[in-house]
Amino acid sequence: MSAAAFDAVAVDYDRDFTHSLVGAAQRRIVWDVLDDCLRQHGRPCSVLELNCGTGEDALRMARAGHRVVATDVSGGMLRVARGKFERAGLGQRVHLRRLDLRALASGEVTAQDLGGPFDLVFSNFGGLNCLSPESLQALAAPLAACLTPKGLAIAVVMPRLCLWESAWALLHLQPGRAVRRWRVGPVPAHLAAGQPALLVWFHGVGDMHRALGGHFHQERVRPVGLAVPPSYLEPLARRAPRWLALMAQLDRRWLTAAWGARLSDHVLIQYRRR
Repeated sequence: MSAAAFDAVAVDYDRDFTHSLVGAAQRRIVWDVLDDCLRQHGRPCSVLELNCGTGEDALRMARAGHRVVATDVSGGMLRVARGKFERAGLGQRVHLRRLDLRALASGEVTAQDLGGPFDLVFSNFGGLNCLSPESLQALAAPLAACLTPKGLAIAVVMPRLCLWESAWALLHLQPGRAVRRWRVGPVPAHLAAGQPALLVWFHGVGDMHRALGGHFHQERVRPVGLAVPPSYLEPLARRAPRWLALMAQLDRRWLTAAWGARLSDHVLIQYRRR
């Protein structure tokens, strides 16, 4: 069902999120870390991207000279990404593949099938939130196998509490929405009104450690969207773009400590293979 949900919004995804004020502000925070990790190698890297969406992150990495295998469960998202790479003349540097992460977790698809091992595995903006805790734990060993010895993994996930979301929901007398991330089980989510629902599990830093810690060392935890609000508050951002720019500066320069990951819209966790 997650493929159908993302297929339904693929054509408008860049307009509604990638190029939105909020989406761009949050993505810049992720790129600060991603660029730093890739620079540390001092050479072009091989990257496996999980849940690549419309390919915005893969496009940036390819432009910087890195080789990217970009995967997604949604054929619609991959079609948009393919057009983006072709227009940029980077089709030879990015290999697109349709991939359900459950197939990787079960061993149906292997690191060799994907062209690994890789220097970096990267998953942005909640792709791993489409997996249950059990599926995430099953993915840990195959994910480690996709990496070179001491290779890096960067996961950007939606944690169990978002201060903006809870405060905004309570202000608008929506207590159910205020606490939805606290639930242990999956939460039905709609990417757009009238579109198919998908199930989402919220994974905090501790949840991610329990799932991946046997195969990865945690190296960095960084909030993404502590001052900048969630993407569904884009109308608020458009009414006050200068305010959003200030919030973005706070997030990039000052609100970088790991404690903020307990309250932010997303959290970036950097791992190194054991």
